[in-house]
Amino acid sequence: MLLHINRIEYCEARHIASAIIVPQTSMAIIKEVAPWREIPIAGLAELETSQEQEEGTRTFNASLAATLCGDAFELPQRPLAFRLTCANGRQYLLGTAEPPHPFVAFARSLPSEASDVTATTLNIESATDVYIIK
Repeated sequence: MLLHINRIEYCEARHIASAIIVPQTSMAIIKEVAPWREIPIAGLAELETSQEQEEGTRTFNASLAATLCGDAFELPQRPLAFRLTCANGRQYLLGTAEPPHPFVAFARSLPSEASDVTATTLNIESATDVYIIK
């Protein structure tokens, strides 16, 4: 169970190519050091996961949303993997070195009222499971 995601980091997916993914236990074993970079978020991120089984095939979906600190943040236009950290210190992997890679989009809210909040939201969609990092 993911509780209170308070840190999101990314690296190019190629840096975790030797990670061992164990789908039966939803675990990822990452032995090499990867150049993780933190994404500055305001507050906590929201993660929704789901799985479906259709014609004997199980599919996963994960959707992560976070409000960014500031406006000018860009991510590389290459396949990325994301490391999510909960308030209790447990870490999770969203995306692997193998396709399908997570899809990243930014949404900017520009309200019509001066008193409303202007914000940039990071949205990450993935067709893979979220794995516990060991």
